[in-house]
Amino acid sequence: MSSPKKSHGNFLVLVSIAVGFAWLVLLNGTSGIAPPTSGFAPAAVPAAQPMEEVADNRAPDRVAILGTIDSLTKAFSKGDAKAVAAHWTTEGEYVSEDGTKFQGRATLEQAYENFFTKSHENMMEVEVESVRFPSRETAVVEGHFKLHAGKKRALVVSKCSFLYTREDGKWLIAIAREWPSNGLEVRNLEWLIGTWEAKRDGTIVTTTYEWNTNKTFIRSHFSITQDGQTVTGMQIIGRMPSTGGLHIWTFEDEGGIGDADITRDEKKWYFAARGSTADGQVITATNIMTPVDTDSFLWQTVERMVDGAVLPDMAPVKATRVKAKK
Repeated sequence: MSSPKKSHGNFLVLVSIAVGFAWLVLLNGTSGIAPPTSGFAPAAVPAAQPMEEVADNRAPDRVAILGTIDSLTKAFSKGDAKAVAAHWTTEGEYVSEDGTKFQGRATLEQAYENFFTKSHENMMEVEVESVRFPSRETAVVEGHFKLHAGKKRALVVSKCSFLYTREDGKWLIAIAREWPSNGLEVRNLEWLIGTWEAKRDGTIVTTTYEWNTNKTFIRSHFSITQDGQTVTGMQIIGRMPSTGGLHIWTFEDEGGIGDADITRDEKKWYFAARGSTADGQVITATNIMTPVDTDSFLWQTVERMVDGAVLPDMAPVKATRVKAKK
């Protein structure tokens, strides 16, 4: 269980392209911004249940199941393998993302013990999306595991499901399953949610990310300020239904439009970008995003071209999370 062109100004911004930061191309050629790993906590209110389910008064069972998830989270955070395994039935099983199966409470306890010995300071949430009851003594929970790994709390998100059964009045996990992904789901960029800022040579780029209602897209609004002038716009990050790949669309308030295909190579994210400024100039580039920790990442733009003219690569710039004021 284990992311503008000013109509008459002196700089050009390709707003199409990057998770979070439009990259700058200055016309004078200078640089601009351019075993199981488990643990759970109900981080969201479950999806609304059908009317017939509300009518049959399963609310107490739903509360009890969410309580077991909360209990499991606390046990995981403490690194208590025995307490974690106790949330399964005696012969319960867990199927990991790569298909490995751990069956039986004793096997699970040993697997967690091994994991906690080798890996410290992890924390996990479960974002519950739905709870349904196929029978009086069983329940199916679907959602996402959100593992905050190690000291840097790097976020890893994966889809999960639980089959719960009631034994002697207590809800226990009969089967927990983590579903495989290629690391290119919108959820893998969830760590971007929030506000980020990057600065270089007097230019400031600020971007705020948020989920849409169903968490199918990440929306962002950005502003780029340079020499007292500000350009703003918005971006949408999501899955392209026709290809299944991740994509980003960017719209500059002054009229520029761009988009990018998103790929990933282990830790690094790549954005193959193309766009057009409001006055029709065509811009292409490859953007590279490298997470550093929970609160920072490096952003670099290479292979830049404007109307076919090659521009030099830009040095990486560091973006940092803007902490909320208490």
